[in-house]
Amino acid sequence: MKTREYVGTFFSKPYLFRRLTTLSLEEFEILREKLEPAWKESERKRLSARKDRKRKVGQGRPYELGNFKNLLFITVIYLRTNASVELLSLLMRVDKDAIRRPVTRILPLIQDRFIPDTPLLRKRINTLDELLKDFPELKDAIFDGSEFPIQRPKHRQKQSYSGKKKRHTKKSVIALDKKTKLIIGVSPPRRGNIHDKKQLEKTAWDKQLPTSVGRYGDLGYYGMRGWHLPYKKPKGGILTRWQKTLNKRFAKERIAVEHGIRGIKIFRRVGEIITIKSDELFSTTLLAAANLSNFKRLMRQGLG
Repeated sequence: MKTREYVGTFFSKPYLFRRLTTLSLEEFEILREKLEPAWKESERKRLSARKDRKRKVGQGRPYELGNFKNLLFITVIYLRTNASVELLSLLMRVDKDAIRRPVTRILPLIQDRFIPDTPLLRKRINTLDELLKDFPELKDAIFDGSEFPIQRPKHRQKQSYSGKKKRHTKKSVIALDKKTKLIIGVSPPRRGNIHDKKQLEKTAWDKQLPTSVGRYGDLGYYGMRGWHLPYKKPKGGILTRWQKTLNKRFAKERIAVEHGIRGIKIFRRVGEIITIKSDELFSTTLLAAANLSNFKRLMRQGLG
């Protein structure tokens, strides 16, 4: 059986396909339709950039996995699992470069596709399509830090060691729209020994939002001016019954950001021990996982 035919067999088994990708066949097809025009344009630019090119654009050796549908499929599996490129190449019966090349070229197309256009994101590489046209303006954002375990670094290990997790990590702050429950931003990752509050103070990442947007957080952001935070138990004192009631209500609202983080970490490439060495590739992979999480929420809320 040829490689392209073999990869095509996965699309004939809906249950297995969903287990491998977390997407239904219908959702995957919509994702392909939205990304394929951007893929064709990026490939045209990449191939046209070669000054010493002798063949016309479109000629030459095709991808071993076949069409864009197959390439996107292996990219989603790359995000969903923490399997090495070598293991994925054995699974798909191709060379490891046939996995690595399309993955590194498709990930940038996903990384900011389904996050609403807010000041927390850098300049977009894709224009926001009609999928998000009915979304209201951002009013309230919930922030929370999340740590991603990494392999023990060879140098400056103390800077990456998290006393909370008791291991070496990278840390990012996740921002979530309180109303739509969509992830609206992921801060650049920092070394794991930095506190959530200090990370925001140093990067001023949250200040890119207008002052009219409400900011919600846990007690890790205690002392941030203008933020909505739960009541902190005073030293040697107790909280009143009313303060405890308000804290419970606050926790029910803030739990949405924990669900958002879980939606990112279900893609085990960033949810388990990070084996990606490049900070730039890790940031791209993290944003791609956040965007796929948003895409699933949009589709399952009937907003796609």
